[in-house]
Amino acid sequence: ESNNWIYSRGRDEAANPEFSWNQIHGYMLWNKAASGGGHIMGRRIISNEAMTNVDGVFRTSLETIKQTDDLNFITGTNHSVLHGFNYSPPKAGFPGWIRYGGYFSEQNTWWKYFSKWTEYNARLSSVFQNSKPVADIAVVSRLRDTWHETSPGRDNFNNKPWYYSRLWEPISNLGSSCDYVGQFSIEHATIKNKQLVCGHMSYKVVVLTDVKSLTPNAAIKLRTFADAGGKVVFIGEKPSRSLSLKDAKKNDGIVKESIRNMAALELESPKEGDDFIAWTTNMMQKIGLNPNVEINKPQTFLYTMNKYLGDQEVFFFTNSHREKAISFEASFPINGKVPYIWIPETGERFTYPFQSKVPLSISLDALESVLIVFDTKNIDLPKYEVKKVVNSFSPLQARWDVQFNHANGTTFERTMKDLVDFKDANDKAIRDFAGVVTYSTILNNNEAIKYIRLSDVNQGVTELYLNGKKVGTRWYGNHLYDVSSFIKEGDNQLEIKLTNTLANYCGSLDKDKVARFWTHFYETPVSSGLVGVEVGK
Repeated sequence: ESNNWIYSRGRDEAANPEFSWNQIHGYMLWNKAASGGGHIMGRRIISNEAMTNVDGVFRTSLETIKQTDDLNFITGTNHSVLHGFNYSPPKAGFPGWIRYGGYFSEQNTWWKYFSKWTEYNARLSSVFQNSKPVADIAVVSRLRDTWHETSPGRDNFNNKPWYYSRLWEPISNLGSSCDYVGQFSIEHATIKNKQLVCGHMSYKVVVLTDVKSLTPNAAIKLRTFADAGGKVVFIGEKPSRSLSLKDAKKNDGIVKESIRNMAALELESPKEGDDFIAWTTNMMQKIGLNPNVEINKPQTFLYTMNKYLGDQEVFFFTNSHREKAISFEASFPINGKVPYIWIPETGERFTYPFQSKVPLSISLDALESVLIVFDTKNIDLPKYEVKKVVNSFSPLQARWDVQFNHANGTTFERTMKDLVDFKDANDKAIRDFAGVVTYSTILNNNEAIKYIRLSDVNQGVTELYLNGKKVGTRWYGNHLYDVSSFIKEGDNQLEIKLTNTLANYCGSLDKDKVARFWTHFYETPVSSGLVGVEVGK
């Protein structure tokens, strides 16, 4: 079991819409440690005390939860145990009893949409719990060196060297996977077909990250692995000693001799701020390791993972960027199988356009994820329609009638000529609002409008209605609606419902001790509400 922090302080997406994590805290590294151990031991379920949260309890959005969830899956955990989902008696009132978590409560504004994420999570959890992981690379840390030099503690372990805790990222960006393993696993490994077999996993490459000390048995096993044709990579410092003071001279000699006579690739440590994808590409090319899937345009926010489910080969792709869509080509070294696409948000499956030995063209919207599954048989499924990329949008100029339905049960109305970020409003009622806000206007369709894009919803959940009919719901990423089947020529009644977070409201409750405890560090109100609407053809 691991422990994932959704974030340590506030929301960081305004400054960085890519997924980011507190590396000093190291929780993604904990995921890799837990999943690596689980993979080696053949454990089907690898749990995660998920969404631990101290400073952003009421700020947490479903979008943030999904972004974090996808990277939990990428790093190998597959069973989310929600931190913050606790009992609160009715007599406790609002906000009730709270612990460190995401305020998973029926009193949360977005509670009625919570199942959108739980259903998504359940589908992927089921697939990943019942499939076999693939990882070609074993990454070894200098944990024993660090504890020898300082003391047991997570901070130095997570950041010495800096790249150790992050190496899984460019490896995934490039279409491969790795496990983080300890020397104990190497000592007890066997060697078969040029691979290091650790329990239920087989690794083609072992990468040591500035490791100075090895046990004699680990050094001998790596030497044997290299002699058998396996790939060993030393990044930065090479091992030169053992750890124990007992028989130190003898054991140091065993380590030095094993390393001196070992055929291994030696690389300089990457410098912080370098192009880490380029550096990792160079490493993989030098050791002759082909990725599980070759991506023609690797990006820091595009992650992949590969698993086996019976005869099926499963590839998980996720775009972790909150704003950017991405299109790329993926080449799979697979023969005799045909692909279908599986949409985890809905559970729908479709046949995917495919020609043998021709890369698949894949497009992912902001924060979108898909499974590409290769099967031995061609399953009878509906044909997948590749999404049309819409680039031509223009701002919608309109007068908006706005109704506010507050989480505290009150309602009020306003008229807006220009949409505003609630945190910048002069009206305190708007600035402190939490709940459902409905924007209504007349949309004149004299230019064959087909799409409506809500260009900035500040992580709210939205529903869009046209002429009284519901077009759809969006709870993450780009809120783009295809209205071609709903819109008519001339005037149309447009209605947008947006549900925001409790942050600004709870931050305004000066006399509520619980609310104040969890919001006293809020320096400014949180961006909230609908700020932009665009129409496209």
